[in-house]
Amino acid sequence: MQVMKMVDEKDKKILNILVEDPGSSQKEIAEKIGITAPAVNNRLQKLRVQKIIEGTNYNLALDKLGYDVIVLVNVKIRNGKLTEAAEKYAKSAPVCSLYTITGEYDMVIVAKFPNTKQLQYWNEKMTQDTEFIERINTSLVFNVKKEGTNPNKIE
Repeated sequence: MQVMKMVDEKDKKILNILVEDPGSSQKEIAEKIGITAPAVNNRLQKLRVQKIIEGTNYNLALDKLGYDVIVLVNVKIRNGKLTEAAEKYAKSAPVCSLYTITGEYDMVIVAKFPNTKQLQYWNEKMTQDTEFIERINTSLVFNVKKEGTNPNKIE
């Protein structure tokens, strides 16, 4: 991969610190890897220019806001309308992640709800969407062991 050639070992150390603790200060990162804070700043700027680091995101503890009903929804799309369906459902309020996939289903959605009544309403609306949806299979998540968008380690 072309971008990885532009990322050296110190960059990987910085990225791994950020994966572990996204709130780490430049000073903390500098102390952990043995370089100055301005050097960390320069490296972070370079990683932003390369679009390896995108924006500054806040991760919300949705469970503390009452969104503790989590579902994985496998979706079989009707009539080859995968792009249209993905665009439509990616904008749906409870959707946290949406992936187009291979296999028996065409799309998988991760969605969060404050209660099962709202989940039921949303699920029923999906099953009634005969323009895009052939069938769905919804699984309720009982326990989250790891959640995030980053791998455990950048190698």
